[in-house]
Amino acid sequence: MPMRIFRKILTWLSCLLIAALLMSAWLPVLNPGKWWIAGFAGLFFPILFPVCLLLLPLLLRYRHKKLLWYCTAAVIVCLPAALSTWGVHIFRKNNIRTANDRQFTVMTYNTSSMGLVKYRTDKEKEAAIYAEINASSPDILCLEEFYSNDAPDKEQHIQRIIQAGHYTAHYFTRDKIHWDTWNYGIALFSRFPVIGAQAIPCGQSLAGSGSSFLQADLLIKGDTIRVFAVQLTSYMFNDQDYNNLKTPFSGGLINKMRSTFEQRSSQAQQLAALIAQSPFPVVVCGDLNDTPTSFTYRTVSKNMQDIFLETGSGLGRTLSFLSPTLRIDYILCQATFDIHGGKVPHPASSEHFPVVACLSLKSSGNTRKPGN
Repeated sequence: MPMRIFRKILTWLSCLLIAALLMSAWLPVLNPGKWWIAGFAGLFFPILFPVCLLLLPLLLRYRHKKLLWYCTAAVIVCLPAALSTWGVHIFRKNNIRTANDRQFTVMTYNTSSMGLVKYRTDKEKEAAIYAEINASSPDILCLEEFYSNDAPDKEQHIQRIIQAGHYTAHYFTRDKIHWDTWNYGIALFSRFPVIGAQAIPCGQSLAGSGSSFLQADLLIKGDTIRVFAVQLTSYMFNDQDYNNLKTPFSGGLINKMRSTFEQRSSQAQQLAALIAQSPFPVVVCGDLNDTPTSFTYRTVSKNMQDIFLETGSGLGRTLSFLSPTLRIDYILCQATFDIHGGKVPHPASSEHFPVVACLSLKSSGNTRKPGN
């Protein structure tokens, strides 16, 4: 009798897991702006896929042949989602330093306002950010949720980063300004000439960063590339929202997430259109605030190379809290680039983890010069 009950429980549990896995992998194909449930589905994929893999030997052990076939088929069908979630380059040796004059390094980092919390700088967080920037020393540095103050007695991060990194050009979107000198937005620093840059409106964020896309054209070794530094709409959870996460089906939390899904899907489509229209090879850096199975990621990364998937292994987590499965910060580049290395450092005291890449343009003759 106990074995019979166990088999029934195993049967129903297997059916639920298989259905949940399929929905988590394929519902995000739908635009969550129209089908809001699709925005939630992909969040559970990094948990459901390995659970279903562990279910296979259990079904084999208890000779559930039909369910074994169903579970195997579901796992196979969901492999594309798995391959966009986990990096498989376990033994690859990644070289982040440039090996010749055609290669250059790129770094994206959500700095969480450079450690600014309630208008006071957390010196430990600030030091961790600068330590990671100095350690990676990228040729092109993209910073989301960036903050700098023009007042002489405040944190003049723009000048400090320019001097520390020996950058010759920069652009700051300044999406939000407080008290004339407190500036927030997205910043790009470059050791290459910036021949054109602009902030392209993409919405409205109370935090500043996330209100526009930073678009910059850089002249690198005689060729021009276009860099987009972005932060798509965040859930902007407050203390009350984090408390509500203990009861995730509360109406207020769900409505807030639904609204965010709608805004983010629209931004993803806008960014994808800008990428498609670019006359120059494109690199996208930033915080998409969504997972690799999401509609957001699928839309923006179409026909793009994902630095982590091309070089890394495991989940490539880029958010230090909420969940160990969250990879929401990315560097994406078009096929006109060769990828020589990539990494996701985990600096202490940092809310987000940066992503770093070493790239070069392929010598295919299809890159364009300024004015062409």
